[in-house]
Amino acid sequence: MNFTAWSVFVDFGLMGGLLVLGQILRAKVKLFQDLLLPAALIAGFLAWALGPNGLGWLPFSGSVGTYSSVLIILVFASMPIGDKPVDWRKSGRGIGEMFTNYTGIALAQYGLGMVLSLYILGAIWKLHPGFGLMLATGFYGGHGTAAAVGAAFEGLGWDEALGLGMTSATVGIIGGIVGGVALINWATRKRITSFIESPSELPRELRTGLVVPENQKSLGKATVASISIDPLTFHLALILIPSLIGYYLSKWVSALNKNLQIPGFAWALIVAYVLQYLLLKTGTNKYVDRATITRISGTATDLLIVAGMESIKLSVIVKYAVPLAILFAFGFILNWVWLMYLGSHMSREYWFERNMIVWGSACGVLTTGIMLLRVVDPEFKSRAMEDTAAALVLNRPIVIALTALPPLLVARGLAGPFTWVTLGALLLVMVAARIFGWWTPRVPVANPTRVSDRA
Repeated sequence: MNFTAWSVFVDFGLMGGLLVLGQILRAKVKLFQDLLLPAALIAGFLAWALGPNGLGWLPFSGSVGTYSSVLIILVFASMPIGDKPVDWRKSGRGIGEMFTNYTGIALAQYGLGMVLSLYILGAIWKLHPGFGLMLATGFYGGHGTAAAVGAAFEGLGWDEALGLGMTSATVGIIGGIVGGVALINWATRKRITSFIESPSELPRELRTGLVVPENQKSLGKATVASISIDPLTFHLALILIPSLIGYYLSKWVSALNKNLQIPGFAWALIVAYVLQYLLLKTGTNKYVDRATITRISGTATDLLIVAGMESIKLSVIVKYAVPLAILFAFGFILNWVWLMYLGSHMSREYWFERNMIVWGSACGVLTTGIMLLRVVDPEFKSRAMEDTAAALVLNRPIVIALTALPPLLVARGLAGPFTWVTLGALLLVMVAARIFGWWTPRVPVANPTRVSDRA
């Protein structure tokens, strides 16, 4: 069958229907509510099981896997557009603590995942040198990073990376949620939590995914008149411009030098930063609503998850089943050790609440972390949200480099040097954090007094 615009229409129509079905299942099935599974993840499972790689009941085209490579460009292009300047004076130490926490676990996953793959698993199985990257790609990065890294490796001759990355991201999110809820149950029994006494206090809307009418909020602001251009169209155009330029820059550079395969999402991000700079300099940033940009990015991410999971080939998962299982088990153990013995000393107040957002992010995506934070800190009194937002501004260039550069380095035979440089960077971050007081390993972690106890 020829691939046409109608093929795209059918593919996205099917993904849209599955997303709605996923939300209905989340709202009605208690198991999905208890696991707090995102509707996009449920839809992705259905797309994989019912599509060509499963039972073959849904007529997806053979090009669904390429949508992830396109959608990730939109996600990266949306990152800086509409960002508001950060007030660093509000919580300097807290920002430093969260920066150390987020950056440290990212470097640990990348470096130690590569050590495990190159020097232990690689001695038993014949693995691609980039196999160890699948841990951090899926766990810390999530489905978006998995799509980006998979697209980069595909251009470099390793087409299994996308399926492995998507599998890692799926396992990471599910394990992060289940493990996070288990940790919260443990913490409440040990009276470590400050604001709740039982996870059963979780709001109904978080379980079902449906917001009752009295709590519903508008998605964003209309910054332009719809009689001229629809506000959503305007904001989508702001994302599409750097996305398109980034795509052509990637093609142009690779045509000049075939050994320099810089992916389109990296170029799109650079162009988006230039666009954001121009918006700020010209004062036109006041017509950009960050909330609307975020919603468009979220839509692209949901569709990316469904498309990416639909393209997972069971044969690839079976081929790597045992080393993947070992890699994933190691990842969860690493995250737990980091939380209990390192991250717990990176917050002088509300250490458990502040580390729940890091745990969720290190296992899946920031959304998972925010969800777990809301369970233990319903009113966001720990300042984890504010400090995380500021810390991620500093953390973002590092994570982007860890997304874009490793495939290029691994393809050039530099997997080993990359591994040791990453671990060296982790050591430097921890030493700097110790000097600035963002990591205080000698200070014992004290259990806070619950709000209910103070009353």
